[in-house]
Amino acid sequence: MIRALTFISITLSIVFSELIKPNYNSTINYTHVLFEWEQINEAHSYQLQIATDSNFTNILTDINNESLIYIEKNNIDWNTQYYWRVRSLDSSDSPFGDWLSSEFSTSQKRSNAQATILSSDEIQDGITIFSSFFDYFSAIIDKNGNEIWNTEDTNIVYYNTDFYGQLFGAKLDASLVNNLPGLEFSLDNETIWMEPNDTFVHHDFFQLPNNNYMGLAESHQNGPIPTDLDFITLFYFQALGYQADGITSEYPWTGDRIIEWNPDGTEAWSWDTFDYLDLSDYDLVGGTWNEAYLNGTYDWTHSNAILFHNTESAIYLSSRHLSRIIKIDYPSGDIIWQMGLPMPSGDIDCGQDFNFSFQHSLQVLENGNILTLDNGNISTVLYNTEYPTTRALEIAVTDTDDGCEAEIVWEYSLPEDLFGFASGNVQKLDNGNYLITTVGGGATSLEIKPTGANSGDIVWQGNYQLSIPSGAAYRAHRISGLYPIVFSATKYPNTPSSFRLWNDGEIDEVFNIDFGGSVESHTIASGNYVDIDLNYGENNIEITPTHRLDLSKYFIFNFYPGDANLDSAVNILDLIVIVNYIIGNTNFIDSQIALSDFNNDGIVDILDVSSIIYSIANN
Repeated sequence: MIRALTFISITLSIVFSELIKPNYNSTINYTHVLFEWEQINEAHSYQLQIATDSNFTNILTDINNESLIYIEKNNIDWNTQYYWRVRSLDSSDSPFGDWLSSEFSTSQKRSNAQATILSSDEIQDGITIFSSFFDYFSAIIDKNGNEIWNTEDTNIVYYNTDFYGQLFGAKLDASLVNNLPGLEFSLDNETIWMEPNDTFVHHDFFQLPNNNYMGLAESHQNGPIPTDLDFITLFYFQALGYQADGITSEYPWTGDRIIEWNPDGTEAWSWDTFDYLDLSDYDLVGGTWNEAYLNGTYDWTHSNAILFHNTESAIYLSSRHLSRIIKIDYPSGDIIWQMGLPMPSGDIDCGQDFNFSFQHSLQVLENGNILTLDNGNISTVLYNTEYPTTRALEIAVTDTDDGCEAEIVWEYSLPEDLFGFASGNVQKLDNGNYLITTVGGGATSLEIKPTGANSGDIVWQGNYQLSIPSGAAYRAHRISGLYPIVFSATKYPNTPSSFRLWNDGEIDEVFNIDFGGSVESHTIASGNYVDIDLNYGENNIEITPTHRLDLSKYFIFNFYPGDANLDSAVNILDLIVIVNYIIGNTNFIDSQIALSDFNNDGIVDILDVSSIIYSIANN
C-alpha cells in the first residue's frame, strides 16, 4: 500500500499531525515494533515514550529521534498492553506542543522454540523465521531464542521471502477443496495476494521480478503400473483388477506443474512434468509405490522447490521422488540439464554419483553454485549403512553444450538423531556460514561455520520443539529483521532548501528520488541519511526503494525563499512582515527566519529586503 504524505514546508496555521503505527488500540503479533508518526511543524526532532500505563509512570523507552520512525527491539513483550506518545523538540531539544498519544497490545506467543549460542562472534546477524506444517503456523526468533513474531491462529505456513520484507507461503483453509492456497502475506498476517485456487498449489510460491507470481501445482494423468515392483506390491495392484503390465495407462499418476499467474489471477505461463519428463523414470526404493496402492494415486515427481533465476532467465526445480534437480529455460520450457540419480531414460546429465535422495530446497549462489538438503531417505540403500543420513550440499555446476558438469564443493552430514525424512532446507548466509534445518530432533536449525580453525563447527542451534504428528518444520531462513526496508523524510525549519531522507530499515538500500522528470539515486546505509536539495517552488517528489517498488511514498515540499508570511508566494506582503521583524515589532519562528535570510548570511536585515525587492522586480 502506498501512503501519500503531504509535507507543507512551513505554515503559520495549526497543523494536526498523527501517529501512524502501531494503529490505535490494535493488537499486534510481534515484539519488535515499528513506531511511525507524521512530521510535526517546526520540529527539529521528537521525543518518544513507551509505557505500560496510561499515566506514563512506568516508562520503558524514552528516546529522542530525528527521523519519523523508531524500531523498538528490547522492551516489548507478549500479551501486554502498551501506551506510547510523541512530542516535538526544537533545535535545543526543548519540547514544545502537546503530546500525541496512542495505545496498542501484543498477542500471545505461539512457539516453544529455544536457541543455543555456541560462538557468539561467529553468528550471522539477524533473526530466524521458521514454519510448521500440521499445526500450521510460522514464527520468528532472535539469536537468543526469543519469539518476536508469529502468525497467530491464521494457519499461515511460511515458504520463502525475497529478503527485502516480502513473505510468501500457504494458508490452511479447510473449507476449500484446494485447502492450502499460496499467498503473499504481510507482517500483520494480512493477505496481499492469493492465487486463484483452481488447482492444488503446494510447497513453493513467490513473486517474480515482472510482478507476476509463480507456484507449484499438482498435475494429473493416468500412467502404467511398472512390472519391476516387488512381488507383493505388484500382486496387490493385480488383485485390484489392474493389468500392472508396465504398458497400460490405467492408474492415476500425480505430477507437477509450474504456474505463472498475472496479478489479476489469470494464467500467464506453465510447465508440466508430464510434458517434459520420461514416465520410465520413477522411484523403486523409497516406498512410493506402496503409498500409491494405499492412496489410490502414484505421487510420481513430488516436486518441493522452485527457484527463478532472473539473470539466467531459468527455473530450477527439485523433484523429491525422482531425487533430481532440473534446470529449465524460461520461457521456452526446454530442459537445460538434469542432475541426480541415474534412471532408465538416461536423461541425467551430471551428478549421477552424488547420491542425494528425496532432497528439499534450492538456493543458487552468485557464483552459480546450488545448495540443497539431501534428506537421504534411501541413503541406507545407496551407501549400505545401518541408518539414513541427511546432508547439506553445495554443488558447483557448469552448463555445457550437452548438459552439465558438477561437483560437490561442500557437504555436512547431520548426526543420526537429526535425520530429516521430510522438508527442511539449507541457506548460505552472508558471513559464509550455512543454516541447515531438519525435522530431526523435534525440528532443528544448525548454523555451521565451514571454514577456519573450527571448520564444520556449530556456532548456533535453534530447537523448535515440533514433532510428528502434531508439527513438522518446513523451512527456516535467517533474515535481517522484521523491517529490512523502511524510510522517512523530514524537513527542518532552519534549512528550507533541502529535506533529509532517512534509511530507517535494517539493510542498506538504494533510493530513487523522482522530482517529476529528473531522478536521482542515493545509496543510504542502514540508520543513516542524505540531505537532498529542493528546487524553487512546490516540489512533488516520489521516493522509491530499489528492492521494494511497492513501498513508494509521495511527498510535497515547498521552497520559496523570501516567503516570510508562509503563503507559498513572495511579494510585498512578505516585505512588510520582514521589516516588522527587523524593527522588533514581531517575532519569527525558525522557518520564517530561514526563509527571510534571502542572501544566506545568517542575519535578517535590510540587505535581505533589498535582495527580495530585486527578485520580485525581476520575477
